[in-house]
Amino acid sequence: MVLSLGLTCIAAPVSAQSDWWMDNIDDTGARRDSTPPLSELSTMKRLTWGGSMAIQLGTVTLLGASPKIGYRVTEKLTAGLGGTYYYISDKVYGNTSKFYGASAYARHLIMPRIFVHAEAERVHMRIGYELQPTAIDMLWIGGGYYTSISPRAAAGMVLLYDVLENPNSPYSNPDIRGGITFGF
Repeated sequence: MVLSLGLTCIAAPVSAQSDWWMDNIDDTGARRDSTPPLSELSTMKRLTWGGSMAIQLGTVTLLGASPKIGYRVTEKLTAGLGGTYYYISDKVYGNTSKFYGASAYARHLIMPRIFVHAEAERVHMRIGYELQPTAIDMLWIGGGYYTSISPRAAAGMVLLYDVLENPNSPYSNPDIRGGITFGF
């Protein structure tokens, strides 16, 4: 089992926002607070920062990170890019491997705190005894839920399914991701 600490869509440190963007619109579509509308924010204040980290220690060691940067296109849509790097060591079989890659994603709020998510990802990893890494493509489709846990933090989960179903994918399918988000 992998311990995963997600930091998905963290508000940019320069924005000093006190609310999580998905909790800023009520059921009627009205803004919940007096923060300026998105159209009045600078480019830097529309950026989101985040990603995830994974740590597993024991017979199988796994260390990984997937940083992401996004841009709030509208009040309900964020799009961005991400990177991935994982190191895996299996003491039983004496194997060590790594994979790395990049992704592009979009997340659209369909109801307060409920969103749909699409992400195209390509990772490179060695399969079997190949000397050169193989490119592995995934197309993740799914949705999730986020809720505020304080004025500057939110927690949530997302369920994603790789519609390409690549048999060489290093991930489980479907993939469940969770995280805690901090706004600065």
